Amino acid sequence: MKNILIIDGYNFIFNFFKAANLDNDDIEYLKGKLIADLITYNSQKDYELILVFDASKSSNQLRSSETADNIKVIYSREGETADTIIEELVSGWSVHRKIFVVTSDYSQQKVIFGKNTVRRSCREFGLELDSTRNDIRKRIKKENKNAKGVFYPLEKRLDPEMRKKISDYRKS
Repeated sequence: MKNILIIDGYNFIFNFFKAANLDNDDIEYLKGKLIADLITYNSQKDYELILVFDASKSSNQLRSSETADNIKVIYSREGETADTIIEELVSGWSVHRKIFVVTSDYSQQKVIFGKNTVRRSCREFGLELDSTRNDIRKRIKKENKNAKGVFYPLEKRLDPEMRKKISDYRKS
């Protein structure tokens, strides 16, 4: 069974991206960026990953959820906080599985400790996201560098007579 990683979405965005004074469009952009970063991160780490967003100020009567590349994104209902959902998830799974919760909310930290649950601060997890992204970039560069020596163009594989025939054919 996979370990579970639960992220308090807005808490992470406002703490790691310092997004306190941004408008809704910028926050929506950061939500999309966070989801994309988590997809990349999870391709390397393989958690059951759950991202929880507050929708407490919205008029949603029900909780909603969607899945993006094996990441479950949950939106709370009207009057419900992300903390409430996270507490439910932790209490439902903590006996059977190891859970990591990313939040910098002090009251949330007090509630989740001691239930087979480990807290990661937003800053700490953000640095881990950046590190994972950088590791992937380095690996891609290394693979590209190694691949350049392996690639052998078609014209170098043909004998000179065949290259001349192809060249003459192109000219006609």
